[in-house]
Amino acid sequence: MRLISVIKYFSSIAEHFSLSGVLLILAALFFIASNTRAQEKRATILYADSITGGTLNGKEVQRILGDVHIRHKNLEIHSDSAHQFINQNKVKAYGNIELDTGTEMIWSDRLTYFTDRDFSKLRGRVIISTDSTTLFGNSIDYSFETKKAHFLDRIRYEDQRGTLKADSGFYFRKTDSLRFYKNVQIADSLQYLEGDSLFGNRRAGYYELHGQVFGDDEENSSKLVGDYLETDSTGRRLLIGDAWLQNFESDTTDTTQTDTTHILAKKIISQEQRSPKDTTAIIHAYEKVRVWSPDFSAIADTAQYIDSTQTFELWSNAKSWHKQVQLTGPYIKAILDDGDIDSLISHPNPFSVQQDTTIDRLNQITGDTLHADFTDGNLSEIHVFQNAKLLRFTKNEQDSSDGAIELEAPSIRILFEEGELTKLIANGNNSGSFLPENEETANKKMDGFAWNPEQRPEKPANPMQRRFPPIENKVFFTLPYRYLQYLEETDPNNPHLPDVNQIRDVSDFEQSTDSLKQE
Repeated sequence: MRLISVIKYFSSIAEHFSLSGVLLILAALFFIASNTRAQEKRATILYADSITGGTLNGKEVQRILGDVHIRHKNLEIHSDSAHQFINQNKVKAYGNIELDTGTEMIWSDRLTYFTDRDFSKLRGRVIISTDSTTLFGNSIDYSFETKKAHFLDRIRYEDQRGTLKADSGFYFRKTDSLRFYKNVQIADSLQYLEGDSLFGNRRAGYYELHGQVFGDDEENSSKLVGDYLETDSTGRRLLIGDAWLQNFESDTTDTTQTDTTHILAKKIISQEQRSPKDTTAIIHAYEKVRVWSPDFSAIADTAQYIDSTQTFELWSNAKSWHKQVQLTGPYIKAILDDGDIDSLISHPNPFSVQQDTTIDRLNQITGDTLHADFTDGNLSEIHVFQNAKLLRFTKNEQDSSDGAIELEAPSIRILFEEGELTKLIANGNNSGSFLPENEETANKKMDGFAWNPEQRPEKPANPMQRRFPPIENKVFFTLPYRYLQYLEETDPNNPHLPDVNQIRDVSDFEQSTDSLKQE
């Protein structure tokens, strides 16, 4: 209002002046407006025990000491001492600093605040707290306008879901997004993740972890490692680069976890399907897929696993092994029961080889479709139908080789007890012959023969291991006194609050005044 009145006053007399007079009036108006803007950029001292003038490195300053309270726009600054630079848009504060913007609270040991840019450099025991998050660091550059925090060193992020840690990075409060670098850790009550860098949105529950990723998911009884992990709030997980997923089965008798299934591939995608009664994980694996469990192993170009039914489906160059049995086919479906193999299905044109270790011969069977059933993890039946062909080596009473049987039929069923053949049934028009024992018979192979025990996956020799120690419950510095006071008033159940019983160390105040005197 004062500026408007001045403008009206000068306007009323402008017509009585020459051009030079008008220019003089405009210059005066510019000076008034500039002075007003300069006043807006300077902070207002609301309270201090003492204020004196002086210079610092040749710059004119106000030395503000004792229970300092400064305001700039919506920002309230409390500290033990401060410098306000007269001809610069800058304030420096020292000791027990507390900042209040109305939407966030900040604590620090030292502050450099640039009033024209609404930008601050916070150093030493920095805490930024909002309604939903709390961030801890030693050196943070923070823009009050963009709400962007740059952590120059250690980061600790806390919210109701858990804790994040890293060596450096950025946090964007407006979107609740983050970019963390080096020694990244994420933990809540049931899940843990670590990697070399992290890009994510906490609000959306979306994360990208890069470099030596490790995860431990107690909720879903699984662990993982890889070069890159992408997760979102729907339960989808994309694991790339030497991807390895390990599932566990809990032993209800002693609450321990039994190693059940390992899936290794170039890429693994896991998706959760939730229902009111249960949550099912569907896992897809691509490129150089390897599967191992105590009772079953396999390789393929592509695979799918459904954990609720313990079902594997394998496509393209698929091979599976159970004890001394190898099954090869374009498609293989394996169903497990508590980790033991329950049944196998393969088509078209599967080829199965069963090694008889007693006589060192390879029994063979093929056809259009193969079904195999197991009892207590032991082969109980093989059923091949449509164009079934069999080569079965025989033994005498001394368990020595004495020839082989060749058989062709529309359908062939073989029944076993404890892995030994008890009955062979050929249905429909069939033809067969007995081959006498000789070298040619011993080495006989049917068309499509495949026996590749060297390709059989083994259990990974080295267990999955985290690189970093668990995230500590405590912050990596002693909490500032003003922050503990704030917790006592606003959040009396905060886990960090027990430190409030400490007596305030006056060295904070003395250190800040010493810094002021030295400068």
